Amino acid sequence: MSAQLSPTPLLSAFQESYPEVVRFIARRTGSAQDARELAHDTWIRLAERGAAGDEAPPAPAARAYVYTVAENIAIDHLRRRQRGHERFTPQRAEGEAPFREPLTPDIAERLGHRQALDAVAAALAALPARSRDIFLADRLDGASHAELAAQHGVSVKTIEREVMRAMDGVEAALHRWRGEAVPPARTGRRRALSALLGVAGMGVGSAGVWQAWRRYVPEQSLTLATAPGRIRQQTLPDGSRLTLDAATQLEVAYYAARRTTRLLAGSVFFDVARDPERPFTVAAGAHEVTVLGTRFEVALKPSGDLQVAVESGQVRVRGGTGAQCVLGAGERVRIEGAQLTVSRDGDAAAVAPWREGWLDFQHTPLGEVVARLARYGTQPIEAAPEVAQLPVVGRVRIADSRAWLRLLPGSLPVQVRERGSARSLVIEGRG
Repeated sequence: MSAQLSPTPLLSAFQESYPEVVRFIARRTGSAQDARELAHDTWIRLAERGAAGDEAPPAPAARAYVYTVAENIAIDHLRRRQRGHERFTPQRAEGEAPFREPLTPDIAERLGHRQALDAVAAALAALPARSRDIFLADRLDGASHAELAAQHGVSVKTIEREVMRAMDGVEAALHRWRGEAVPPARTGRRRALSALLGVAGMGVGSAGVWQAWRRYVPEQSLTLATAPGRIRQQTLPDGSRLTLDAATQLEVAYYAARRTTRLLAGSVFFDVARDPERPFTVAAGAHEVTVLGTRFEVALKPSGDLQVAVESGQVRVRGGTGAQCVLGAGERVRIEGAQLTVSRDGDAAAVAPWREGWLDFQHTPLGEVVARLARYGTQPIEAAPEVAQLPVVGRVRIADSRAWLRLLPGSLPVQVRERGSARSLVIEGRG
């Protein structure tokens, strides 16, 4: 008879949070496929703890512990992958973190913040619109009760009642989140929300909650994607304009004090509206680009390597190993593994030529050229390993790329042939 695992608080929390755990690991590792396997490893780790008879954390902290285990497993996976691919050989000062984001506050604390804010969001969503607007104006914007009374055409006493009503709902939600009984509504001095939250770093009183809300909860978010062979232009809520290259995926999130995008695949040209109060950042793999207002391109390769080119303004680029540089107009940086190479050719007009239907290659490996061209058509193309590193120099019109490939034997020691029923183009060495 096989042994059965009892539904410990940790395993129950894992099962209830499984989709969120998978998404969390996918964001951390950049791979949805790996995320499912690593989530399974997380379950095994939790089950082993239960089988060993270790004391489980109390139910309200179980989810935070699950995410802590998932974070550690994701970090171990990234380290193994980096060693296996030999792409990163970081030279770090002793004690310096090897990842783009510092691990403080730790994942349990950040998750505690986010869970608490989710509870607050649900409570606020259940309020009547007027109560919610008054409460947020009071807590987020610091509007006085007299101002709110004049704005809504009611008495100050009514404003006070609306704020208290909303606070009752928020407190009740947080009590439920902590697994406590919900006390009756009170009209006296209110209990500090930071005490209800029971997590560190929230500050004194409710102000810390709202600062965390503004930091962690996006005001607006969207996901953008383009199909192979399609280029898309998109204007963002702040007036910034994006041009997405073919086969590109991008996530955008706007917060009260920052604007963030995450490039998942492909290339994007950014024309960023200047807003000194809300820096604009682009995360791509393990790398990050920060800007206030400029025009630049970010291109992410499947290998995780990155290229950034600036048409105007300035950007700061930080590689996954911590190396940084500042680029101005006509400058570009190429990040390959731990190597960060800046070129200053002064040719701002050459940034993102794909917007005009061209691709420029300067001593680019043939394998990389082929992968780039594959994004613009339906016919599969590939370069054999023996020719993948041959350097290519030239300018290619995207619309004529297949014809250009067939002419390659005139400039490189290769042959191009079709293979299989899909008529794939294969570029290999001359036999």
